[in-house]
Amino acid sequence: MYKIFGLRPFVLVKICFLIVLLFPGCKIFTAEHTPNSSLIEGANSEDLRKGKSYAHYLSSVVYYRKGDLNKSIEELEKSIENADEEEIPSSLFVRLVRLYIIAERYEDALRCVDKILLREPSPSLYLIQGELYHRLGRFDEAVSAFQKAIELNPEDILGYTALLDLQEKTNDLVSAIEIYQRMIQNRPDNALLHYQLGLTYARIKSNSLAIQSLEKALQLDPRMIRAHYILALLYLDEKFLDKSKENLEKYISRKPDDPKGWEVLMGVYVQLGEFEKGKDSAKKLAKFANLTPLQKLLLSFFYSVVGDSKTSLSFLPVSEYPVLSKVLEISAKEVWEGVSVDEIASLDNIGGNLDLECNDFISGVWNNFGENIVLGWFAERLNKIDQSKPSLTISLIRSRILLVAERYQDAVGLLEKAFVNYEKDLWVNYYLAMGYEKLKRYEDAEKHLKICLELDPENGEILNFLGYLYADLNIKLEEAENLIRRALKIDPENPYYLDSMGWVYYRKGNADEAITYIKKAIYKMDTDDAVLRDHLGDAYLLKGDVKRAIAEWKRALFLDPKNEEIKKKIEKYEKE
Repeated sequence: MYKIFGLRPFVLVKICFLIVLLFPGCKIFTAEHTPNSSLIEGANSEDLRKGKSYAHYLSSVVYYRKGDLNKSIEELEKSIENADEEEIPSSLFVRLVRLYIIAERYEDALRCVDKILLREPSPSLYLIQGELYHRLGRFDEAVSAFQKAIELNPEDILGYTALLDLQEKTNDLVSAIEIYQRMIQNRPDNALLHYQLGLTYARIKSNSLAIQSLEKALQLDPRMIRAHYILALLYLDEKFLDKSKENLEKYISRKPDDPKGWEVLMGVYVQLGEFEKGKDSAKKLAKFANLTPLQKLLLSFFYSVVGDSKTSLSFLPVSEYPVLSKVLEISAKEVWEGVSVDEIASLDNIGGNLDLECNDFISGVWNNFGENIVLGWFAERLNKIDQSKPSLTISLIRSRILLVAERYQDAVGLLEKAFVNYEKDLWVNYYLAMGYEKLKRYEDAEKHLKICLELDPENGEILNFLGYLYADLNIKLEEAENLIRRALKIDPENPYYLDSMGWVYYRKGNADEAITYIKKAIYKMDTDDAVLRDHLGDAYLLKGDVKRAIAEWKRALFLDPKNEEIKKKIEKYEKE
């Protein structure tokens, strides 16, 4: 989460104190408009009522100063009960709101704020109302309250910041982008706003718009050196290698103590064929004492690529990656001293989680060195080792690379050969299911997922995979719900499992439960997601709320502009 200007606008107690001081038109109990205690005797019932109200108010102040918050609240409530509501100054309600918030009685505070807003709407009070809704998990109502605060005072940055904080927390990054754009209209020369907008675009993989915003931020303020690093990653993702190199060199000239900068620069030089510069970057990276295990693997990989096998081996083994350490060791040895058949055979007996190792390593080498190196040099090296001595481990790594490259048919072909000899291997079956699902061979995917569950019945990923497959195909919904419920029992906060459960409820015609689960899934994600937004739109349509359905589909389309199915839904229901 990013904070604009370092502000923390949701410290409610501070806001409440501010309102007590600045709330327009507020009065407080003073001798000017409360009864003098010397006049109580012989006073009429109205005067007695006012005196009683004032006495409770004073008691509340005393209890507060003594640190008895509950008694202070109780006395202030009695003060209000004994007063004519029309004559109660708004500041008294504000004080009660403040006490409720300190006591974390947010529902009571919200009711009190609502009463004051009926009297005199105020941007500050709408901010408090919004944050109370936020704390109570009523996010849609919180958004409405913050929007009212902005409408009443469009120049106050607190309203925008409050709304941005909520939208980022709930992963409504499309709406967050709209807020940044509105703020930039009022402050077009604010470099930080352009930078924050660029980061938000980057989070949703809208690379071209992210690049545009970050370039603008640097134009306005060249000191924003971190923007160069983010730009380098974006240009790298878009295959603009020269631009990536240019920004990395600018970044590293100012931040030579950042190992991540040297790591990425090393990979960019390799992709550009500038191997000597790559070696210089690798040497800089290798000097850091706090290298991560993955960086050690990447350095070993780099030196193998450039033909320096002895240096490659000097970074091995990496204890956190026992299987891939051995694979890289065999890969390096194969070049300069030969590898025994027994060494290759030993791969299949190494402990460790190959799937987790592959998740980290393949994404690392892919992002740093590019698909040409991974699908070319590395894949050929693995194939050569596999030909020397067939290895299940090598076949699984090769298949994972093919799945990442979206070469599903090739991956399935390789795994089907492995299945002949390893019918009961968990990862052979799991990766086959992944490939078959992508090829729309759903019965084959189901078959292998069931084998996976026989082998590992309490694996949440497998339970969710099969449950979601059923839900997406709109079949076996009771079994799907049972599978996903088991997955959620293992990992209750997993956003993918939550979305799957929402999708089951959608298929079963239960719109309210579907919306609840899918929203919760969106809130738990690391970023906004087109698939989940599409699901949420469908759930709102099932509920009959076409307006909100269209709004969610538009968010989904913003996140996935090439999705023709979503475009068709928007066009259809906007016409209706």
